[in-house]
Amino acid sequence: MTSASPTRRRHRILMFTGYYLPYISGMTIYAQRLAEGLVRRGHQVTILCSHHDARLPLREDLDGVQVVRSRVLFGFRKGVVMPLFWYDLQRLLRDHDIFHRHVPGLLDAYISTRIARAMHKPVIFTHHCDIYLPFGLLNDAITAAMHTELRYAGELADLIISYSQDYAAYSRFLSHNRSKLRTVFPPIKIGTPDDAQAQAWRTRLGLDGRRIIGFAGRFAADKGGDVLLRAIPRILESVPDAHVVFAGEFAQVRGETFFDECQGLLDPVRERVTFLGNVNPADMPNFYRMCDVATVPSTNSTESWGMWQNEAMLCGTPAVTSDLPGVRVSIRTTGMGELVRPHDWQGLAEALVRVLNDRGRYLVAKQDPRVVFDPERTIDAYEAWYDALVAGTVPPVMPSPVH
Repeated sequence: MTSASPTRRRHRILMFTGYYLPYISGMTIYAQRLAEGLVRRGHQVTILCSHHDARLPLREDLDGVQVVRSRVLFGFRKGVVMPLFWYDLQRLLRDHDIFHRHVPGLLDAYISTRIARAMHKPVIFTHHCDIYLPFGLLNDAITAAMHTELRYAGELADLIISYSQDYAAYSRFLSHNRSKLRTVFPPIKIGTPDDAQAQAWRTRLGLDGRRIIGFAGRFAADKGGDVLLRAIPRILESVPDAHVVFAGEFAQVRGETFFDECQGLLDPVRERVTFLGNVNPADMPNFYRMCDVATVPSTNSTESWGMWQNEAMLCGTPAVTSDLPGVRVSIRTTGMGELVRPHDWQGLAEALVRVLNDRGRYLVAKQDPRVVFDPERTIDAYEAWYDALVAGTVPPVMPSPVH
C-alpha cells in the first residue's frame, strides 16, 4: 500500500455530486471512498450535494468529510432542482482551493464550472459514465441537451478523469477532451469476509445446499436485472440447485418502474429468487463470500466499470459480466470470471453455468486483485493531479498497474 509524502501540500477540495450518502450508487461510493481517503491523508474535503432526503441534516460531518446539502425545491425523474445551489457553491468555493466536479449531472455542470473558473479555482471532472435515457421523444431531447451542456462544460475544465482508457476510447463525451484526459482505476475498498457469518447468512435464507448467484446492484434497466431473470430457466436445466440473490434496491429505485415491468419474468422463477433490498456496506463482504458467483449483466454505457466485480474478487468470488467498454477491464486483467454480450440472456446462462461447474479455475488470478485494485493508487493519482493544478503545471499521466 502506498501513502502520501509528508511534504505534500494539503489541499482544500470542494467536491460536487448530485447525491451523497446515504444514497447508494457507483458515483456516491466512488466519491465517498475518494473523499475519506483524502481526509485520512490530511486534506480538507467538503461535499456539496442535494438535500434529496428531507430527513437528513443540511450539514454534517461524515468520517471527517464535511457534507453540505443544498435545499431541493422539487425532483424531476432522477434529478432535483436546487434553487440555492449557486449561492451555496459560491459561498463554499471562497474557502477552497479546487473544485472537483463528479459528472454527469442534470444540466448544471457548465454554469457551476463557469462560476469556479470566474473565481480562479482549478476545475477537475471525474467522468463516471455517459448518459443515455430510454428511447422516447422527451428522453431523446433531454439526452441531447445533457450531452451538449456537458461538452461545453468539459471545454472549461482543466482536467478530466476517466476510469479506464478502454471506456474513454468509446465515450461520446471523452472523445472531445483527449488532451486533458487522464485515467485511474476507481477506489476499490471492501472488508474481510467472515466464513462463519457468510454460512450463517446462507442458512438464515434457507439456501444451504444451493449454489448462489449473487446480483449486487439496484434492480434497474441498465443493470440487466431482466436479462438475469430470463437466464434463470436455462441455468436450472444444467444447475438445478441454483438460486439467485439480489442485493440492492429493487422496488423503490428512484425514477424507475422497472421492477413492476419485470413481474412477468419474475413470476415463473420466483421460488428461485431472493431479494434482500439494500444491504449494509459492512455486510457486503459476507454477501460476496456467500455467493458462488456474482453477476450484474449491464446493458449499456451508463455502466463504465462495475466496482462490484472487484469487491467480489477480493472476497474470493468469481464474476460474470457484460463485454462492455470499461466493464470488461477487470475480467480481462484478472481472469476471475467470464464476459458475455450485453442483453444475451442465453450467453449469460451458459457463462454462469461454466463458472458454477468449474469454479476453482476462476479463482486463480492472472494478476492479484489486491495489487491491481489497491485504492491507495487512486488517492496517489488525485493528489498528484491536485498538486499540478494548483501549481499550474501539466498533470502527470499515472502508470498503469496492469502488466
